[in-house]
Amino acid sequence: MKPIMIGDKSYYTIQQMSLLIKKTDQTVYSLIKRGNAIRKMKNLKLMNRILIPCSELIQFPFTYPGTNAKNNIYHYNAQGKIVESSS
Repeated sequence: MKPIMIGDKSYYTIQQMSLLIKKTDQTVYSLIKRGNAIRKMKNLKLMNRILIPCSELIQFPFTYPGTNAKNNIYHYNAQGKIVESSS
């Protein structure tokens, strides 16, 4: 999947990110607006478009559902595969 390049930085659209992490567009919007138990997803608003830095795919701390979300963190690699945290 080819990201959008702006200067020397690369970004994914909402739709691209949702395909990579296999979640709905609405879930990605929610992670941007409300975040999860750890933090909100970083983004860039450019005119009417919301773009997500490609680094968020790897750096954003996704959480499994449950009461102790801070101990149930996982990440994705650059190919969109889940990588368990070593915490």
